[in-house]
Amino acid sequence: MGAAGDCIQQEFSILSDKMEGKANEGYVWLRTAHMSAAGLTTGVVTHYWYIYLDKWLGSKRCLRTITKKVLLDQILFSPVNISVYFITLGICERSNISKIKDELIEKGFENIYVAEWLIWPPSQFINFYVIPLKYRILFDNIISLGFDIYSPYVKYKTQLRKEKQCQELEESKILRSLIIVQN
Repeated sequence: MGAAGDCIQQEFSILSDKMEGKANEGYVWLRTAHMSAAGLTTGVVTHYWYIYLDKWLGSKRCLRTITKKVLLDQILFSPVNISVYFITLGICERSNISKIKDELIEKGFENIYVAEWLIWPPSQFINFYVIPLKYRILFDNIISLGFDIYSPYVKYKTQLRKEKQCQELEESKILRSLIIVQN
C-alpha cells in the first residue's frame, strides 16, 4: 500500500507541475521503494497490534470496549506507528538520528498525527464494531491508502519546496544575466 500511495502522490505532483508549466523530474523510484518498506513495517506492526488489542480488551463488540479500543489505538498506537514509519524511512534514506527525530516531530506529530484524529477514530469505530478480526487489516489498508498518499506528500513537501526555490533562483539568475547581456 505504501508503494501504491506514493505512486499516486507522485503522479498527482507530476500532473500538477505539468499543468503549472513547471519542470518535474518524474517518478523517483527509490522514494517509492522506501515508502514500500515503511508500509511493510507499519503493516506488520498494525497486524500484531490488532491481535494484541483483542486479547487485551476482548473481542466483545459493546460500546464501552469499542470506545476503549479506539482511544487506545489513537492515543497509544498511532504515535508508535508514526514513529515506526519515520524511523524506517530514516534508515532507508541513511538519515542521522537528529534528522529522523526532527522529521518525526515536525512532519509526523505536527502534521500526520493531527490529520489522523479526523479520520481514524470514526474509521476504527467501524473497524472494531463491524469488521471481524481477520478482515480488520484489509479494512485498515483501504483507509490507509488515503494516508499512504498524504504521508509522502507531508514527508517530501519541504524537500520539494526547496527544490522549487532553487529552480526559481536559478531561473531568476538566468533572467538577470539575459537582461544584463541585452543592455
